[in-house]
Amino acid sequence: MKIWQIGSGNDIDSLHQVEVDDPVAGPGEVVVKVIAAGLNYRDLMIIRHQYGGAKAPDRVPLSDGVGVVESLCEGVEGLAAGTRVITPHFVTWLEDVGYNYGIFAKDLGVTANGWLAEKIVLPAAAVVPLPDSVSDETAATMAVVGGTVWHAMVAFGGAEVGKLVLAQGTGGVSVFSLQLAKALGADFAITSSSEEKLARAREMGADFTVNYREREDWAAALLEATGGRGADVVVDTLGFPALGQTVAATAVNGRIGTLGALSGTPQDTASASQGEIIGKNITIKGIASGSRNMLGQALDVVASNDIEMIIDREFAFGDAPEAYRYLDSGAHMGKVMIRVG
Repeated sequence: MKIWQIGSGNDIDSLHQVEVDDPVAGPGEVVVKVIAAGLNYRDLMIIRHQYGGAKAPDRVPLSDGVGVVESLCEGVEGLAAGTRVITPHFVTWLEDVGYNYGIFAKDLGVTANGWLAEKIVLPAAAVVPLPDSVSDETAATMAVVGGTVWHAMVAFGGAEVGKLVLAQGTGGVSVFSLQLAKALGADFAITSSSEEKLARAREMGADFTVNYREREDWAAALLEATGGRGADVVVDTLGFPALGQTVAATAVNGRIGTLGALSGTPQDTASASQGEIIGKNITIKGIASGSRNMLGQALDVVASNDIEMIIDREFAFGDAPEAYRYLDSGAHMGKVMIRVG
């Protein structure tokens, strides 16, 4: 079978395709024939050694994907050949209370081989069977954002009718946050530097939009647009360099689930005033993706509300480096996908 490996370099040009033997399922495992895989910003960080340092050159990248169970190890129950499945990228984090440092030892595309291959071996306990109503395109691109956004917005943030949710930018996390928030009946605010993308967000149901290129003080602009109402829940993709504005845009008793660092790096120091955080009684939580259970709950909402992930562009398996370059350009709105099977 054909696979892609991240190589020994530190950028997109080091990606290379090789041919290896077909995998065989071991105890408690299944072999999945890959249909498609999705890209996330962290995939760029991984190949640039910005995500926990350099990885093994033969690592197969990508944490998102969908496929069909091809074979099962003897003794695996509850699954059958032909079942379409996805899985969280932390394949040992199954229940919400199961988080610990050990989950990083089995992180698809990072410390374990990921989805950019014609076939992948997965723990049977981790896979999530898909309803027929969920398309391959949605399934291929929702595992990382699905578990992460559910964790930040719902499990931690408590988003519901009457709450205002804020997401920053129009990448995959923010766009799925918009879709999920509206399905839950919450109000939604989003920022972008593109009026075209903001217009699309409004068409999708965004209640408040702010162009941060026109208004660098985007937090103040949001409060003006909402009549002084801050966000009850923030899905924070900007990180600590922008935390001062994020806190300013947050309501009293608000909750900030911080999961990205698009305004700098994860090592940056917070720009927020401790006094404002205390004064507003804000709760801030680091969001390290989500469990299999969180992904399953997000999938239930997606299936019952006919949510389709926004796929900005699809690439062929042989054009994987071009998919990375397109993601790196920042021109996308929503997700970038690679068709494998």
